[in-house]
Amino acid sequence: MLRFTILAAVVVFASGAPQSNFIFKNDITPEEAQQYLKQLPFTSPQLAGRTAVLPLVRYDDPRFRSAEAGPTLGHYWKNGEEIKNTEDYLEEVYDAAQYHGQDGLGNYAYGYETPESSKVENREGSGVVQGSYVYQVPGMKDLVKVRYWADSQGFHQEDNLPKVELKPAEETPALREARLAFEKAWKEAAEANSHQPTVQPAINVNQYGNYQAQASEPDAVVVAAPEANQARDGKALAYAQAQTYQQGKQYAQQKYGQQEQQVGPDGKYEEPEPTGPPHGFFYSFTYPVSIIVPKKDLEASNYPVDHDTVGVGHQ
Repeated sequence: MLRFTILAAVVVFASGAPQSNFIFKNDITPEEAQQYLKQLPFTSPQLAGRTAVLPLVRYDDPRFRSAEAGPTLGHYWKNGEEIKNTEDYLEEVYDAAQYHGQDGLGNYAYGYETPESSKVENREGSGVVQGSYVYQVPGMKDLVKVRYWADSQGFHQEDNLPKVELKPAEETPALREARLAFEKAWKEAAEANSHQPTVQPAINVNQYGNYQAQASEPDAVVVAAPEANQARDGKALAYAQAQTYQQGKQYAQQKYGQQEQQVGPDGKYEEPEPTGPPHGFFYSFTYPVSIIVPKKDLEASNYPVDHDTVGVGHQ
């Protein structure tokens, strides 16, 4: 007897039966939220584990129950194209997970696990943040692992990334020749300019000894001091902002009632800050995800293919 598995996260939420791996707590007290933050599903990052390798079964396969699966199931896509030769591919199934919680007092924690990357992070009420993550680089055997933290001394990081040794730039023979030629030309030009006489511009003076402007010179223009312009413009801007604020405040009072409303400098209504005691939340759930891979890529792993369970996929 075939067992059909629909690989969709929505199954976790839609099911009415109690789920041990599904927690959703909203608008809870800080003390209750802190209890969840002390009992996290996982505190170190690791990639989601593979649970099964399934054959692909198309909608037109005799083993496929199209009436139960629906019209869009039984189709598989890779790189934007539907897979026609499903016998050349397999479906890897993984158990992904994620969680997130805050107590409303500054403490939080979140994390996730997927087949290709995983991360965890938490913040203490003192403001210290620490976390770590891992991810798989295509073509690399080892995972990249990073641990980081931020405290009063700044941001810190430890990782296994390949270290790059920084070296000062080396001057090539061609670059050195060009630099010396430029320095020589600059020195010669400066030496030549130091011996040139300085020519004073001619000053036109009338018979009374007063300066007389040339015909080519523009008429004198009286320009106000920059300080005066800035003061005048500043007063006009402040007046315009005050008018906008008053108009926005009146509009908000008319639209949202006569009570005092929060109106920003731009005149737009702003939601008031929530008041009352702090509240927290916490959620955690797992869900299956699948990756379609060529069958030849899995032959070397010798992972058994579960032919009794068939993945029907989804669009």
